[in-house]
Amino acid sequence: MKKMIVLFLAVIVTGCAYQGQKVREYFKSPKAFIQDPHFVKYREQRNALESQYLQKKISYAEYIQQRDALDENYEKDVQERDQKIEE
Repeated sequence: MKKMIVLFLAVIVTGCAYQGQKVREYFKSPKAFIQDPHFVKYREQRNALESQYLQKKISYAEYIQQRDALDENYEKDVQERDQKIEE
């Protein structure tokens, strides 16, 4: 009976955490088991922007302007998500 409960919980957790990734990816990288998809996307965009600046493809002023816009969009998304959760 205990094995059935553990198996049931494992299936639920795996199903809830599944976001188009294969299950074996979770075993390769346990930290990826629970991720915030909004933050992951934001972090990738921010890293790409920083990379462009470091490669001197954009100026510092452009970097700051785009970074601030990205931060504002992320903050707006977070606030909208929090409002939906509170409802």
